[in-house]
This record gives sequence, C-alpha cells and structure tokens, in this order.
Amino acid sequence: MKIVEILEFVICIILFGVLAISYSSCEDKFLTVERRVVDTDNRIPIYFWAEAEQAGVNTWKPVFTYYIYSLEEGEYDAYFHAYVVDDNDSVLWVGVKPIRIEGGKKIWGEYVSEAEFSPYMMPNVIPMAYVSVSSD
Repeated sequence: MKIVEILEFVICIILFGVLAISYSSCEDKFLTVERRVVDTDNRIPIYFWAEAEQAGVNTWKPVFTYYIYSLEEGEYDAYFHAYVVDDNDSVLWVGVKPIRIEGGKKIWGEYVSEAEFSPYMMPNVIPMAYVSVSSD
C-alpha cells in the first residue's frame, strides 16, 4: 500500500509539472497588439457616455457620445475605439471611428454602433472607450 501512495504522489508531481510548463507557454497576442496601440505617447483622455438606442423590434444598439480636449498644439489623426464588454470580461463588440483632433479645441461627437443586442443582455454589458492618436 505504501508503494501505491508513493506512485500516486510521483504521478501528481509529474502532472503538475506538465501543467506548469504548458501554462507558461501560453500567450495573449490580442493584449500585445493592444499594448502597441495604447501607450502613454498616443493616448488622449476623454469623457464619454453610452446610451442604448432601439435598433429593431426587439434589439438595441449602443450609442457612444464623446468629448475630447487636447492641450497639445497641432492637428492629429485619431481614432475613437468603442467596446462592449460583458460581465465575464469578454469583448462582445469592437468599433473604431476615425476622428480629427485639433490642439486647444473641444471636440465632441457621436459613434452609433452597427451591432444589435438582445434586451436581456443590457444589464450585463459595460461600455468602454478610448482615443488613440496616430504617430505620423
């Protein structure tokens, strides 16, 4: 009986080792790509809010309204990135809209999603957004 317990222990150690090696080899390429897009050099703070607008008979779509003020002088090509995330941290929808930013001027705009969602999803989604500036 003692030999059986020792074998079970050794097999468990081997299994945990294999799991540790396979877990360490995983990577998240989506986060790596996003990290290149959003960094301290090209991110602009914004104020935004999102509302649900009726899209069809039994569907809704998110409408994002944003307000931007950049202190940096000059004109910039920028992009408004909108997300809808569920309560399990899964991205349900992503949208990008090109915008033009001028330093020292207030800019507000609206981005209406093409995606439609069921009403039962409304309490479980979180709207998120940011603005990135292209570095040309």
